[in-house]
Amino acid sequence: MRVNTLIPRMILIGLAASVSPVAVMVLISLMTAKHPRKNALLFLLSYTLTLAAIGVVFVVLFHARSGASNHKVGGYIDIGIGVLCLLAIPLAVRKRKEKPATEEVKGLTVTRTLSIGAVTMFVNTSTLLIYISGLHAISDARLHFADDAVAFVILTFVTLLTLLVPIFMELAFPKISEKALATLRVWLVKHQRIISVGILVIFAIYLLVKGIKSVV
Repeated sequence: MRVNTLIPRMILIGLAASVSPVAVMVLISLMTAKHPRKNALLFLLSYTLTLAAIGVVFVVLFHARSGASNHKVGGYIDIGIGVLCLLAIPLAVRKRKEKPATEEVKGLTVTRTLSIGAVTMFVNTSTLLIYISGLHAISDARLHFADDAVAFVILTFVTLLTLLVPIFMELAFPKISEKALATLRVWLVKHQRIISVGILVIFAIYLLVKGIKSVV
């Protein structure tokens, strides 16, 4: 596979991984506190570094596997990730007690904001599983290091898009962003479960079909 063929796949997988109602709601909550820009940028920094660190680990693991295993192993990995997507559905539909946005952000410090970013990434199951499936696709393409790096950067950047948009709104249009983001948060609170379940089901089916075709 050539890198120009892989990149569109990375964009599609990254867009799916970026659908993260919980992460966006946490970000918006942080932006309702004092120093919204500082909070948003610290959250984004921690979230991005955690995502990238996870990415590097899995890229190394997948490349080690690709150098020592047959083609069917890749199919089993896809099946495994697909099954994990299905197992994550109960977590997505579990009803959580919603706290007011102002209550969630009391006592913010730099350290706490950074920790919120890292924890949000780790518990963001749908984004994590879909992102890992993209890393596996990079490994399966068996490209040169430079091409892998390009694909990795594109996948990671697109995965962050739903966080970058609210931050851009705050930086570019501070007067209208507060009301718009508050409205978005209310909408996400109402629809987060159906969004999360939908994306998990779609990717579970895709990965299971893809994996089964590889091993049969």
